[in-house]
Amino acid sequence: MINLDKVYLLNPHYHLRHDIHRVVLFSRGGTERDCSHNWQSFIHPLQAALLSFFTYNRTMREILPLLCDYFCKSPRTIEKWMTEFIENPHPIYTCSPQGKIYFPKRVLIEAEKEESHLRFDRLKAGNFIWKKLDLKTRRFYTGPAIVTFMLTNRCITRCKYCYADTSTAVTHPLPTARIMELIDEAARMPVKQVNLIGGELFLHKEWQPILKRLVELDIAPEYISTKMPMDSERIAALADTGYRGTIQVSLDACDEKILQASIGAGREYTEAMLKGLQMLDESGLEYQVSSVLTTYNCNIRAMARMLQMLATLKRIRDWRIVPVSNSITKEYNAFIRLKPKQEQIAALFGQMRPLMARHSSLSVILGEEALNKQFMTTEGGSCNFSGSECSALTTHLFILPDGKTTICEQLYWNPQFIVGDVTQESLQEVWNSQRTWQLYQLTRKDISPRSPCRECTLFDTCFGYQNRCWSDIIKAYGAECWDFPDPRCRLAPNMKNRLDYE
Repeated sequence: MINLDKVYLLNPHYHLRHDIHRVVLFSRGGTERDCSHNWQSFIHPLQAALLSFFTYNRTMREILPLLCDYFCKSPRTIEKWMTEFIENPHPIYTCSPQGKIYFPKRVLIEAEKEESHLRFDRLKAGNFIWKKLDLKTRRFYTGPAIVTFMLTNRCITRCKYCYADTSTAVTHPLPTARIMELIDEAARMPVKQVNLIGGELFLHKEWQPILKRLVELDIAPEYISTKMPMDSERIAALADTGYRGTIQVSLDACDEKILQASIGAGREYTEAMLKGLQMLDESGLEYQVSSVLTTYNCNIRAMARMLQMLATLKRIRDWRIVPVSNSITKEYNAFIRLKPKQEQIAALFGQMRPLMARHSSLSVILGEEALNKQFMTTEGGSCNFSGSECSALTTHLFILPDGKTTICEQLYWNPQFIVGDVTQESLQEVWNSQRTWQLYQLTRKDISPRSPCRECTLFDTCFGYQNRCWSDIIKAYGAECWDFPDPRCRLAPNMKNRLDYE
């Protein structure tokens, strides 16, 4: 029942972005309150116009006649519309000729219950004018939803399994002043978030003011990954930025012999990492630990020792154990020696479960989905591939340390996928560059005759849906075969370099 004397507000954790032919309704990555985490959906511009009336500090009694006038509907009809959106406990949908339109939970909330989290954007219904409705195209029209800055490709370790390109020399890094300008442009779009990665993020001299600016604009990354030992100075610097996301500490073992062999770091590093974890635990910052499984640590002795150590921490969010995955930047015959067999990983996970039960206060996430990835089996093209959908060319832009821009975090300086240069272009110019559109609208004549995709009857739907994993294709077949089928496809040839665990 609607109370006409209450102030109902568009949930301040949700945002509206006009995308020419539709409106994007999304939540920011770090949202933890009672709303839909990492939400993104396309809604009708008229629905966005409706919600815009609830971005002011005014009662329903004040809003109702305005809505009646704008939509030329009776108060009873308007109240019926609004009832579905007020404090809805679960996501809901409406129907349109282009399919279902989904909304997150708690779209409209009672303002008095939000206390300090109120945000009145004062949006205008006229901001959402459109001509041609499009609720189906995955690619954003007005720019990326997420921007990732690789601030540096330098690192403090020499991980034998690392997928990052740490060997390319960056002689002219993107100036911090330009990074700040691009961040401001991203905020104006607005984007969901801006990610910061390395190499080692904390080796960039200006990481702190960059992160602080993202926090101020409410587009900070959901998590920051590091292999750098935490100390009081770095923790204080993080706290000073106001960052409230998660620090992901990458630590594969607490045995210095394993770390020496796998990442080139010895006793001093191991001791510093363990001490840093203890300091993080006492700092109040949110953090988690991630371990990559290789032939060096894929055994119960190493993982049980890690579990025992991590279980002594009181505020750790979780521990994630992920089997190593193929790397574009590493020679395959050398890399394969680091990759455990599927039966070894499965056996380790089986041995871990009873130990995890004894330490139930510590959340341990086993990366079993890596073992269940189906290759050369999927029919019907890229729209049917399992797993998270590829964001390259549809919602994500990746900026390299020198300002060159590519479509995916794992493609780096591959010239086939460089689509712009933000030292000379804006984000929107790169997003709509000639090269970006060439990649997005590939035709059969752009595909090599040696690729099975060229003559495939599913070409238009498969390439049109844009869910082929470019990095997996190159990992499986080589950089010269970038236009081959995704290895998940039933019509894909045998992989030159196997992506599974054998």
